[in-house]
Amino acid sequence: MQTDDIHLRQASLDDWSDVAALLRRCGLPAEDTQGSIDAFHVALDMGRIIGCVAGEQGGRSIVVRSVAVDPIYRDRGIASRLIETLLLRARGTGAREAYLLSTTAPSYFARWGFSLFPAEKVPTEVRASMVFRNAERSSALCMRCDLR
Repeated sequence: MQTDDIHLRQASLDDWSDVAALLRRCGLPAEDTQGSIDAFHVALDMGRIIGCVAGEQGGRSIVVRSVAVDPIYRDRGIASRLIETLLLRARGTGAREAYLLSTTAPSYFARWGFSLFPAEKVPTEVRASMVFRNAERSSALCMRCDLR
């Protein structure tokens, strides 16, 4: 399957139900997606949403969340394209650092410069994000990347 025809763009409110369905299929939380749909980028194949990522702004930082690719499209670089697009846009808005929480893929995110970071040292505005608030009961690893 070719990935040259995969189109990336910022999500719109019309994409909400498809993004939420994709997140659920990938085992990720989909609640509060509608209220933050403008934070999402989506990957489309022939008009069908097959991947997504969101960046939640917190001061001069961004929280990367909801990285999902439809299982039949995995291992084709789509998540990489989505993350690269998100980080590029974050740099363009003046974000200085990116944070994320991962339970399954810390080595995957290391390729963009993310490294383990103590959650208790995360800035207050980042800890206020939906991702960090919801992760209080999880064993997710905190990771940080310098965007400068």
